[in-house]
Order: sequence, then C-alpha cells, then structure tokens
Amino acid sequence: MLARPGLAGSGLKADPWWKHAVFYQIAGPTGPPDFKAISIRLDSLRSIGVDALLLPAPALPAPGTNGSVPNLDDLDNLLRQAGSRGIRILLTIQAPNAKADLSGVARFWLTRGVAGLHIATPPGASPEDTQAIVQTLRKLESSTAGQRIVISDLDLALPDAQPARKPSPHATASHVRASDPSVAQLQIDVRPERLQTLDAAGLRPLLAQVIAQPNPLLDLPAPGSSASPDARPPLANAVAAIDLLSYPAALIDSSANLVLAPTPEHPEAPEPTEQPAKPTPPPPPAPPPGVYLPYVPYVPPAKPKPVVAPKPPPIDPLTLWYQKLAALRHDNDAIRTGSKTFLDFDAQNVLVWVNRPASPSPRTPPIVVICNLSSSPVQLSLTAEIKKLNLHGFFLRAVLRSDSGMGAQDVDAVTLPPFAVYIGELRL
Repeated sequence: MLARPGLAGSGLKADPWWKHAVFYQIAGPTGPPDFKAISIRLDSLRSIGVDALLLPAPALPAPGTNGSVPNLDDLDNLLRQAGSRGIRILLTIQAPNAKADLSGVARFWLTRGVAGLHIATPPGASPEDTQAIVQTLRKLESSTAGQRIVISDLDLALPDAQPARKPSPHATASHVRASDPSVAQLQIDVRPERLQTLDAAGLRPLLAQVIAQPNPLLDLPAPGSSASPDARPPLANAVAAIDLLSYPAALIDSSANLVLAPTPEHPEAPEPTEQPAKPTPPPPPAPPPGVYLPYVPYVPPAKPKPVVAPKPPPIDPLTLWYQKLAALRHDNDAIRTGSKTFLDFDAQNVLVWVNRPASPSPRTPPIVVICNLSSSPVQLSLTAEIKKLNLHGFFLRAVLRSDSGMGAQDVDAVTLPPFAVYIGELRL
C-alpha cells in the first residue's frame, strides 16, 4: 500500500506518480529527524500539496558488526499514517565512499515499505561511480513490488563554466529516459547552492540548461533573512514560485520554515486521561418527627459560563502562498505537463517563463510566470518574445499574484512591484 503496488499515480493517468510530484525535503541537523513530530504534521503537509517526504535514513550497523538495529517504531508509524493520506516516504542514504556496496542497506529500507531512496553523492565520487551505484539500485528497486524510485544528485557545471547545447524552445519534461537503468528516475540539481546571488542572470541559464536533462528536481536554497513587514525575506515568494512551477517535479526544502500546525505556540491537544469518579456523598439523615425546620429560600443554580472556542492561529502568509502555488500546479495542465521556455529579461533582473500546453486553445491557454527579483518596480514588454514562440495574445489574465494588485495586464506593458510574482493566462 505504501508504494502503491500496481497503481501509477492517481490511477487516472498513465504517468508515474513521481513525474509531477511535490517533494518536501527534511534534513535533520544531526541524525534522522523526529518521525513522531512529522507524523502529527502530515495533514498540514498534505494541505500544501506535498506528495512525498524525503527524510534522512536512520543509521544502520555496518555489515559484519554486532551493532543493533535502531528502534524504528516511530518510522513504521509514520509510514502507516502517511500511506493513509496518500503521502509517500523516501529516505536519503549515503555511502561512506564511492566504492561501497549499498545493496544491503537499500534492500532493508525497501522491504520496510519506503517508496524510494535518494542516493547522496559520496565524497570524492566521480560521475562514473555515482552511475554505478544508481545502476545497482535501479536493478534492486525494479525487482521490488510497487513503484519504487531512485533519486540521485545532478551536479553539472554552471552554464558559464561549461557551455551546454542550447535547449529547444519546445523542451519539455516529457523527454525522459526513466527506462535507462543507469539513470535515476529523478535527479536533484544542486547547482543553485553555488550561486552567490539569486538573480535572473544566474538562474535563467541554469534553469534553461537543465530542462533538457531527464526528470530534474531543483534544490533552490531559501533566501537569507532580512527585515520585511511580514518578517519574511523579500525573495521568499519568488523562490516558492520557482520551486513549484519551473520544473516537472517540485522540491520544497524545510529551510523555507513554513508554519506546519501544530506549532510550538499551538501544540497538539493532549490525549484525555480518565479521572477516577468521585464518590457521591450520602444524603443527610432525615430529622425526627416534630423537629422544626427553618425555611430556606430556593436559589436557582448558577448558569454555566459559555465555552469560548480558542482562536485559531494566524495564517502564515508564506505558507498560504505555498498552498496556492501547489493547488495551481496540481490543477493546471499547462504548468504540470506543458513545455517551458525561459525568456531573457536578465537586464531587468526579472525571471520569466512560458508554460505552453501541447495544444493551446481558449480552454487551455499558455501560462506566463513572471518573478521580479529586484528591489525596484519594473515594466516589461513581452510582445516580441511572445511572437517568437508563435503564440498570440494581447493581455494576461491574472491567475495568481503575490501582491494586492488586481486586473489584467497588457503584454506590452506588464508592471510588477518589487519582488512580486505574477502568473497569468495569455489571452487574445
């Protein structure tokens, strides 16, 4: 059940579940995370559209030693609860060296019920070493019941250091080689971690280059903190849009610090404990006949105080933004499965890409995503770039935006406030 044996995705489409899934990566500072704390936040994770969790694997004893297997009751409970909510659990394992054999460790976790494994690149490993590890584990997971997957790290050179073949404007995530046993089903692009600044000049060539790779996952680090009205970094909304809308599959990192109830300020309700029933005192003895009893006026019982429901915790703006983006990603086919073309607006420090469905029509129009990565308002003219793609449209109908603005935007004069995100349909 946990790996959905015999079931591809939702059962309604032929695509595997992982091709367009939203992954949430939790990296513990030392050792595995608190599985029990994750279990009580599964509903919150599901509310922001998470399809799978990527967690560090607990340490296992080395082969040939007398070490004991750690207590995995909390992990087993997490697997059961996540499976009932349609969330898959994947574990990250790392070999001590490039030549280590991970077959035993991988077999242990796959038989435990995890839906896949992420192979962290060993220190000093060459691409050939990583490919050999992936190939061995692909053979192992293919012999296991259910749709299990292997995820590896994609560490290409930065575009400036190694010019790549220019991707086709129609490059799409459907050009995959998942059947190749030497290639992992998904590959995490770790190059954004080496970017000194998150700007369009650095991100656009990187994103455009990796679109041609098989099944990429973007590991975009959360922006650094800075003073802002909502105590969030100004680029947080743009990073969320790039994470969830730019690649076929999406990876959300726990460093985004989303508010997932229950929070420390609003902990989960404690389980009620049964209190022993208090003994009922015996009634007072009846007075003997002829004894005078004074009159006691009737006093009505006091009305119970109305129970006031506790106020719900305030909704975190960034968490709500992630929810909206994930809902748009799951519901809009142009974003989920359409081809993506990145437009060059590096001079204005604006990242723009067009999501084009296989057959554009009034019911399925192209979707344009615009992320202003600068601290100044910008005005863009998309007309020339739209014509180069053989698309037709005069205005953008707003689907989702991070600011409080309203109304459509003329493609010849799209205006965005600082650090704003605008997502719109291209309309005639």
